[in-house]
Amino acid sequence: MKRLYDEGVATVYVGDLTDVLSEHWSAVVNEKTHVFWAYRSFVDRLATTAEEYGITVQIRSEAYTTIECPACGEREHTERNGDVFRCPCGYEGHADLDASRAFLERQAGEQQVGSMARPVRLTWDDHVWSESPRSPERASPSEERTNRSTREGKLASVCG
Repeated sequence: MKRLYDEGVATVYVGDLTDVLSEHWSAVVNEKTHVFWAYRSFVDRLATTAEEYGITVQIRSEAYTTIECPACGEREHTERNGDVFRCPCGYEGHADLDASRAFLERQAGEQQVGSMARPVRLTWDDHVWSESPRSPERASPSEERTNRSTREGKLASVCG
């Protein structure tokens, strides 16, 4: 929280996940979700900590962030396969990163949104994990390689 304060962040936005418990994927998934679900506790703790720094926490809808193309705005014919998001316009990116950025940009409006760390893609060959052969040149311009240091990882923030 101190880093956010030092960077001038005025508001932290959290996705509204209150309807997640109403989803019924399977008995096993529902049981695990109910056992480990601590969303309200997390948001309350985040708000308490943020308040000490004069930062507000707002809960907002994440609607359409996982299906909307960041390049052209298409929602109807986009495709998500695991971590990969594809659009007929030719755009391809990391699904969760694109959704997170769309959510943050929607909340921030005209305010500046910082760059976001790009998750490293790993593959398993039955012996060892290695970085996916996908070339960095194909990555979205808003994606950056992650760094072990959060200072260099350039996590998203809203300056205000």
